[in-house]
Amino acid sequence: MKRVDKLILRAFSGPFVLVFAVILFIFLTQYMIKNFKYFVGKDLGFDVFGELFFYFSLVMVPLALPLAILFSSLMTFGNLGQHSELTALKSAGISLTRMLIPVGVVVVIITGLSLLYNDRVVPYANLKAYRLLYDIKQKKPTLDIEEGAFYNGIEGYSIKVDKKLDDDRSLEGVMIYNHEKKKGNKEVIIAKKGVMDNVSGGDFLKFTLLDGESFSEIKSKNKNNLKAVEYVRNKFDSGVIYFDLSSFALKETREDLFKGHNIMKREAALIVEKDSLVNVYQHQKDEFTSDIMSFFTFYKTSTIDSTEQLHQKQLLAKSIAPNLDSDKSKYRIYLNAVNRANTIQSKLKARKKRETHQDRTIVDYAMNIYKRYTQAIAILVMFLIGAPLGAIIKKGGLGIPVLVSVVFFVIYYITSISGDRLAKEFVLEPVWGSWGANIILFVIGVFLFIQAYRDVRLFDKDYYTIILNKLFSKKS
Repeated sequence: MKRVDKLILRAFSGPFVLVFAVILFIFLTQYMIKNFKYFVGKDLGFDVFGELFFYFSLVMVPLALPLAILFSSLMTFGNLGQHSELTALKSAGISLTRMLIPVGVVVVIITGLSLLYNDRVVPYANLKAYRLLYDIKQKKPTLDIEEGAFYNGIEGYSIKVDKKLDDDRSLEGVMIYNHEKKKGNKEVIIAKKGVMDNVSGGDFLKFTLLDGESFSEIKSKNKNNLKAVEYVRNKFDSGVIYFDLSSFALKETREDLFKGHNIMKREAALIVEKDSLVNVYQHQKDEFTSDIMSFFTFYKTSTIDSTEQLHQKQLLAKSIAPNLDSDKSKYRIYLNAVNRANTIQSKLKARKKRETHQDRTIVDYAMNIYKRYTQAIAILVMFLIGAPLGAIIKKGGLGIPVLVSVVFFVIYYITSISGDRLAKEFVLEPVWGSWGANIILFVIGVFLFIQAYRDVRLFDKDYYTIILNKLFSKKS
């Protein structure tokens, strides 16, 4: 490795690591803010948040890498151009293509690793991340009994507290309705004071009630009057009630329930399932064609029949349907034809809906397969844009590189989302919907590379002034 290669790699490695970490953090923060409502009031520990952030960080890596490559390559060659190092290298006989080789080799290695990463790590990370997010969504909020309001978070009970003291344990004016039997408000406990504690590691809530009464309504044992009821009232100086809090714990759902989604499958599994679905759908189409054809009646006539043969067939037809010329016979034939036509129409409508769903399923499989490659190749495309653009702009730092990187990433994001939608609406083939964004940006990258190789100053006013002067001089 020559000194020039070391110089360029050293200038690229620092910004790349820093920019990649910052972009990954921004993507992760944005996603967590979107799901913030599911985290509030659920008393999730640092271990749960750490696991969630870790797996979603792995999921966000394919999105962060292209933008990080674009930003860092633009910043690297922009800094070299701003400090006249590119000019010095060119004066020494080193072309722009030669300067791009060391960083290009690193980008190609990152692209290859990204292909493996998208197929091996991302499906596993998706499975872990979305399973954990689902468990968090299903978790009940933390037990929070407020003053003067009924709390119904504990299944089968309604609890009301008039006042909570400063220690957040001592209570005054406790009222508890028991709805476990689901027969209405027939059991109630009232106490002047109480103490609330978590026991058994938080699995149970212990209520110690002082100076209270319990009221219950039960059916009368009088067989002569089944509608009669009896009321039971008990007074107590102290009593203890335990509430089961197991439903408030974070439960782990079986991962097998999530493995059916395409984003959690590897490429080989997606290809096998896609081919199987295509075969099944084709078999269903063949069966449907045979089913439809059974509603049609065919009468074959040879064009080379003699007059005698035609006469014999007419006699045969009249012998089968002697009253064919009558109005009743015609009406019966008409009704039969209408019923068959309606049946065929309803079958065709149902088949059209089913085929649309099946085609979208196949498109979804194809898009998931192509996506593993497009996200990796986008790294190369972004480098092809960022490096020549930095050499043209010759501005480093966080000003122009940030603005230009955001613009190109927005173009990439919009074109890729639009391609996905057009493919799912059957406007474009899945291959063009998936690769469209990369193709568009690749053309832009090739154009920028040619301009940088020619040392054209696209962002200087003098460049456009000279072009306009030439145009006006030709007109004059």
